[in-house]
Amino acid sequence: MLNSQLSGATRIIPVLAYPVAHVRAPRVYNPAFDAAGLNWCQVPLGVHPDDLGATFAVLARLENVQGLNVTIPHKAAACELCSLLGPEARRTGVVNTLRREADGRWAGESFDGIGFVEAARHHGMLRTDRSVLLVGTGGAGTAIAFALAEAGINDLVLVNRDPQRAQQLTSELAVAHPQLRIRVGLSFAGEAGLAVNATALGLHPGDPLPFEPAMLAKDCAVFDIIAARDTELMAAASARGLHTIGGRPMIEHQLAAQIAFWRGEPFPLEART
Repeated sequence: MLNSQLSGATRIIPVLAYPVAHVRAPRVYNPAFDAAGLNWCQVPLGVHPDDLGATFAVLARLENVQGLNVTIPHKAAACELCSLLGPEARRTGVVNTLRREADGRWAGESFDGIGFVEAARHHGMLRTDRSVLLVGTGGAGTAIAFALAEAGINDLVLVNRDPQRAQQLTSELAVAHPQLRIRVGLSFAGEAGLAVNATALGLHPGDPLPFEPAMLAKDCAVFDIIAARDTELMAAASARGLHTIGGRPMIEHQLAAQIAFWRGEPFPLEART
């Protein structure tokens, strides 16, 4: 949306992050809103985690707020602030998309998983005959892990800098998908047909690689969910000849579902327990 078109009738969809300088999502969302004929505008807001609850309370009182996006590090905390949750949010405990209901309550859902799976499928990366290496088990990683299990992946390898978080996700997945083989550790990386960076490493130049492409099989695909920039991991994986994509397709493949949610279309919401 051009600045000259903004008015009091424009509906705002803030994207909350901390830090916020890396956020490029409006470059994807605002053109999509224009294409859909929506007088909506996405604006990044830098919100410290300690201020998230107060920010939600204020935004719920602003009459021209259509909904919210949340990203690192807010996805789990935002879920706790929702009164109503969609099925993926209930399953995973994270949200990335929220809308304000008529009574002022926040309803939230996670569309990261469907966005990831559809993007991976579109790019020929989704294989059920090989394991998936998932590095990072935070908000996005959790959503992706459950979505992969729903999509028919039978073998998942989890890696996280906090091993307890990887074990926690292992336990959660085992309850929901008892048939899923789950292993923990980079020692299994060489078996993977798809390797996923779901960490924040790569947001900034000079970040260390989340994993070394050299440990992957020569026919392994690499999906780095960082959308803000082409990362060093992407460059290293491409230099090794691996099929590699970044995070923008993940956003593009969840946009339609998010817009429908923000429009207020019927959705299977339940009260958070």
